[in-house]
Amino acid sequence: MPAFGLLPELASGNGFNQLFNEPRFWPALILSIKTGVIATLLVLLITLFTLICVYGTRLWQWLFAWIPSLLAVPHAAMAVGLAFMLAPSGWLARWVSPGISGWERPPADWVVPDAHGWSLIFGLVVKEAPFLLLTAAAQLQSINVDASLRIGRTLGYAPARCWSRLILPQLYPRIRLMLMVILAFNFSVVDMAIILGPGNPPTFSVLLMSLINDPSSRAAASAGALFMAFGLVLLFVVLWLLERLIAGIASGRRESGQRWVGHILWRRFYSAFIAAFFALSSISIVLLVIWSVAQRWRFPAVFPTQYTSRFWLGKVDQLTSPAVLTLSFALFTVVSVLVAAIAWLESERRGIVPKLDWLWYVPLLIPQVTLLFGLQAASLLFFIDGKWLTVAYIHWFYAMPYAVLILAVAWREIDPNWHSAAAVLGAGYWTILFRVRIPMLIRPIAQAAAVALAVSVAQYLPTLLLGAGRYQTLAIDLVTSFGGVDKRAIAVLAVLQSLLPLLAFVLALLVPRLVFRSRLAH
Repeated sequence: MPAFGLLPELASGNGFNQLFNEPRFWPALILSIKTGVIATLLVLLITLFTLICVYGTRLWQWLFAWIPSLLAVPHAAMAVGLAFMLAPSGWLARWVSPGISGWERPPADWVVPDAHGWSLIFGLVVKEAPFLLLTAAAQLQSINVDASLRIGRTLGYAPARCWSRLILPQLYPRIRLMLMVILAFNFSVVDMAIILGPGNPPTFSVLLMSLINDPSSRAAASAGALFMAFGLVLLFVVLWLLERLIAGIASGRRESGQRWVGHILWRRFYSAFIAAFFALSSISIVLLVIWSVAQRWRFPAVFPTQYTSRFWLGKVDQLTSPAVLTLSFALFTVVSVLVAAIAWLESERRGIVPKLDWLWYVPLLIPQVTLLFGLQAASLLFFIDGKWLTVAYIHWFYAMPYAVLILAVAWREIDPNWHSAAAVLGAGYWTILFRVRIPMLIRPIAQAAAVALAVSVAQYLPTLLLGAGRYQTLAIDLVTSFGGVDKRAIAVLAVLQSLLPLLAFVLALLVPRLVFRSRLAH
């Protein structure tokens, strides 16, 4: 409605005319398409090649022991760590200076963020590749990969051909929807684009944020939000056409029956590459901790020459308020999400509501900017903008889909005989729910709680728009402080924001063990 000038009290004028007259419109849109598409394709390629070359090795086991910690780190914190690593005075440049590179001072040949968006692309790949890899690995159990590999090898195919001919055609339809979620995020991301993306022109989502903050350009921002949703639909169509093209080519190659002898050196090369790729992701997190306690760290020293805790102790008063506010939103989100997800799945099991798994992907497929601009306009019309419950609701809104999708499979597959046995012993519905079903599913419930907390802690744009700028959470402090505050103060914010989800994932591993141990003792 604001885009078409139907709400003059919120936004005056025709938004599309204002948007098309904006000189940064087309460069920003092209930049977003470039970064979003390239990052998504790289995420898919890294995931597929990791499955082909690393599956079943020790590196595979190592990756899945470490990936949850990478997923726990919020996007903004990861972006700050990557900026510290890739910058001209960053950790990578320090390792090769001055012995290999000859640099006595930080080089001036490149900057982070760069004008072409490559640092943003790298950041998106680092953050999203573990997510898609974990999704794909979860689907491998239903495909029986080992049996397919044995059949293919018996017929004389190399391992890579076994994957491309037998396994990937079964796997891709199962991860297609999650790949679309990643494409939607990469195309419309805001917080990582502010930290790692170029400034002139900015990405399209960042441009829309600058327009929404200008009262005279809010109609243009609303029009741009609709344009972003339309552009994402076109990208989905292109993805589908590309998928059809590759499927046709692959079908012909499968029918040819052509064998190929894979070379072990290629597998070893890619295994080394993927190990280095995930190692860089881990190092960026470690760099945040080092910078937060660094007193003196001049280029080209690899490590600080002096350490201090004053950036932690001296900012206790400044950090307490955003940390407590972030924790309050996170705890509310965890409790409300678990109650709502369990209530929905129980209602589904009892036939009260239908099975609507597709519904939970809708908030993840719509660009945040598009959805939040509409929610912000609605909150202004109903005078609920800037309320604590409004912000808490939007955190719940984005955490709920993850909780339901995590719990759904386990909730539906539990053996109904447990209910029958408890009912025979005289237990009622609520006793069975709290004494049988929930304790048996404590592990996925703990995982859903950890993910819900991590999603809440990372919410930058929803908190900013629906909170009317009144709630300075750690995510907002981190993004707004980047570039204008001392690196060590920024590192403290990033570490503190990362600690909450990391602690939640640790508890998600420990709580089920404690529950099982106490029940066994009882």
